[in-house]
Formats: sequence, C-alpha cells, structure tokens
Amino acid sequence: MTNHIKAQAPGSPDLSSMKVVTDQAEITDTYALYLDDESHSFDGFAENIYFPTSVNQVSAILREAFENGTPVTIQGGRTGLTGGAVPLGGIILNLEKMTELLYMDYSADYGFYSIAGQAGVLLEDLVAAVQTKSLDAIKGKGTTNQQKALDQFLSESDSFSFPVDPTEMSAWLGGIVACNASGARTLKFGAVRDWVFRIQVVLMNGDILDIERGRVFAKDGKFEIVLSDGNVVKVQVPSYKMPETKNAAGLFAKSDMDLIDLFIGSEGILGVITEVELGLNKMPDEMMTVMAFFKSEEDAVNFVYDIRASDSPVPMNFLEYFDPNALEMIKEKAASSGITVPALGDDTKAIVFFEFSYTDETMEDMVMGLEEILNKHNTSSESSWAGMDRSELQKMKTVRHFVPETVNATIAMRKAQYHKVHKIGTDMAVPDEALRDYLKFYRETLEAQGMEFVIFGHIGNNHLHVNMLPRNNEEVDQGMDNYMTFAKRAVELGGTVAAEHGIGKLKRAFLEVMYGDDGIKEMQAVKKALDPEWLLNRDNMIAVPPEFA
Repeated sequence: MTNHIKAQAPGSPDLSSMKVVTDQAEITDTYALYLDDESHSFDGFAENIYFPTSVNQVSAILREAFENGTPVTIQGGRTGLTGGAVPLGGIILNLEKMTELLYMDYSADYGFYSIAGQAGVLLEDLVAAVQTKSLDAIKGKGTTNQQKALDQFLSESDSFSFPVDPTEMSAWLGGIVACNASGARTLKFGAVRDWVFRIQVVLMNGDILDIERGRVFAKDGKFEIVLSDGNVVKVQVPSYKMPETKNAAGLFAKSDMDLIDLFIGSEGILGVITEVELGLNKMPDEMMTVMAFFKSEEDAVNFVYDIRASDSPVPMNFLEYFDPNALEMIKEKAASSGITVPALGDDTKAIVFFEFSYTDETMEDMVMGLEEILNKHNTSSESSWAGMDRSELQKMKTVRHFVPETVNATIAMRKAQYHKVHKIGTDMAVPDEALRDYLKFYRETLEAQGMEFVIFGHIGNNHLHVNMLPRNNEEVDQGMDNYMTFAKRAVELGGTVAAEHGIGKLKRAFLEVMYGDDGIKEMQAVKKALDPEWLLNRDNMIAVPPEFA
C-alpha cells in the first residue's frame, strides 16, 4: 500500500473525429436540453459543446481549457436534481459518445465479478447485458486474465446484476459514481461507492489517473499525486466527521481513506471520470415483494422499526414508505390508469413496500415471522399485496412511480402559470433513533403552514423525501425556507442534508450548515490542489473563492 499515485501523460488524440457544436443559435435551439437538467432550476448557457469518444480526447479538451482559463461543465445523462450538469458559461464536456463496455474481471480478494465501461454507458444497458449475459461486445477485450474471467462468467449457471438499484436507471456510469448514487436496495447493499472497484479520472491539466480500490491510501491524512511533468500535488484529506447515515453530501473524508473514495461522490469538481469498473452480485433465486397496507402512519413506522431490528426474522433488501398524501396520489392514478392494487382498502393510511430474499428452507419461518410483526401493527399478509416473481415486482414499481409522476405533472401545470414554481424535494437522512421525531417534525411544520406536500421514499435508511408542491411564487420562497429549516434539524439529529441527490449548484448553503465554514474551506483546499484555476464544474458543491469568481 502507498499514499501516492503517478499520473499518466495522455496520448495523441484524433480530434478530427470528435463532434463539436460551436454555433450559438444551434446550441440554444437544437441543443437546448443540454443547457438544463432534471432540476429545471437554472438558465444554462455555454460557448461550445464537445462530444469526445476517448480518454485522450477528454484529456485534450481539458488541457486546452486549462491553458486558456476556460471553465468546463461535465455532463452525463443530465438526470440530476441539483443543477450540477447545467453550464453557467464556458464549455460543455458531454460524455454521451463514450458508450463502450470494456472488460469483465474477477477479484479473488473480494470474491466478485466486475464489469467495466466508459462513463457514457447507461446503467440500464449494463444491467441488461449482465443479466442476459449478452456480452459479445467485450469478447477478446482486456487482459488474458480478464478474458478468462469473461469465459468463466458466461459459464456460470447463476444470474448476476449490479446490486445497487438507483431509481433513475437511465443514469450513466460516470454520473452514478460522481454522485455516489443509491436507491432502494442501499439498505442491504450500500450505495454505489461500495461497488466501485476501479475508475479512470482525467485531471483538469489533462493528466490521467488510473485508480484501483485497495492500492492507494492516505497516510497521516494526505495523498500525493505525481503529475506527468514530475511535479507533486499534495492533497490534505478534510478533518470533518462524516455522518453515520446514508450520505451524498460533500467530499468523502477519512484519515486513512482509499484514494478512489475521494473521487466517488465528488460531483466532478476534482476530475472527469471516464471509465468505471463495478462489482456484480449473484441475484437470489427467490424474492418476495410486498406492499403492506397500514391503518395509520404510526403503525407503519413502528413496523419498520421492528422488521429492520437486528433480531428480525426477515432481513430486508429494501423498505420504502408512502404517507397518507402519497396514498391518495396512488389511488387516483391507479383509478385513471385502470390498474387494480390488490388488498388496498378504504381504511389504508400508509404503505410500506418491501422485498426480501428466501430459500425453500427458510421461507416458512420467514413468512411466519413476517406475519407476526404485521399482526402486531394491526395488519396482515391477507391485507397486503404480495408477489413472488420479478414481474410482480415490476407491477409494484409501476405503482410506486405513480407518486413522482403525479408530483411532476402537478408542478408542470403550475409552472405554466407561475414561472418560479418548481418541485422542492428534500433529501435528508437521519440516524435510526431519530426517524420518528424527524417525520413528526416534517408533518407538523408543513401542516401548520398549509403547504401541499407528500412524503415517500427509503424509510429503511431513514431517508424520506418530502416533496413540497408550491401553488404560487410565494410558496416557492416558503418551501426553500422550509428546506433550510429541515436541513438544520437533520444536522442537529446527526444526519445529512443530502443522502443521495448530492449538492450541485442548488444546495451549497445546506452543505455549509452540515460542515461549517471550516469544513467548506477544507473542501476548497482539495479542489484547489487538483484544479488550481478552479475551472472544472466550478459552480458545484462548494462556493468559488473570490479570487476565481
């Protein structure tokens, strides 16, 4: 193990094959979507859009921008909710042409297969290729050992997948790593960070880093990066303490941390991720998915506490929650769509949606244990919607998506009348013991104001999304004030201001609440060490110091 890594000098790229858009009218018309992301919160603008296909082309773009002092905004699928991919000047570096799967590998150290691809590979395409073993694209690629790993993988009788299940499967590999994406199954499998085995990163000066997990660790809280010109960059790991919750806020920091973790979740402010290698996991043969219907929110939350306890008879893959307001959206959307939700009664006030894996040997005990806990909280398996195959899970996911679909449609309608209106969705998570108090705080605050809202999401990780739906411009201001109130309360309880969506351009003020002025300065020092002119994704995560503004 070592605390230093040597950067590679780039090769000579063929720039003649690279697509570049320079005409301003074309950018604002044909490429208008490239000036926005899913947050719809900024009016983006850019001088040029570059579409590289190789790491050497990325390196050349960055090196030229570095020499000219031109800001660069990295773009993946633009599925983010914080404005991180929205350019506010300078050039766009869009990775949509970097879509090659690269190789399969096997790690004896971790006992996992892994698969690598360029940053622009869609997560859903990678998962489909792995699950169906449609991997002709990487036959003959990689080292001899990697080719052997592919042959071995194809001979396996088991099915495999990328175990983290981000809600937005149309995200790209580079984006899910840059933002440390997560989803429902984070409860069991952790976030993307835990499954990243290798990344390739291009620094702002054009140098290339190849970082494998387990190879480079901080020593006395420091890394050293030897640049291709021989200069040594010293990176001081921030000293703040990370929250002990699901978290996607700020730069990862731990005194003896792995270098790869510095870049995972860094939102592109330290370098451009061009290649990603992700671990794969065997898919269980048998899974049961259930929507349990409860007569009160209290019953639903108490069930969650009991079913995820350390002595629970049913270890869960995920636990999702829908509050009374979300339930009304589901009922209305299901009725208009002609979809029947089995066992959903008029007295249902809350839903817990969950999944667990079982075997023939364990099924009876698990079902009996589940029934006992359901009965304890005034419901039963007969009053639930249960499925034992993946097709039924897909139907349940369709119903789950009724809530965000309804929210988005409502906001779009209101925005047509009030331009300032946008969805205000929280992303906080708190420690286990704080869940009840925090949920109560959400509800009492919003009901007292008369704000329209819905609460749903990853209750297994105490990570509930509150979507506030402003009816006019004034309520947008109220909603943003609420967000700050909720952020401060989450931090007081030991939680995070961003559990999965990151910070981007929208949430920098909340990050300051979490880490304080000293923590922000430590992040700025890391940024300045790797991007001394502050050019890369410069408006994301942390404020630009006055000398670079």
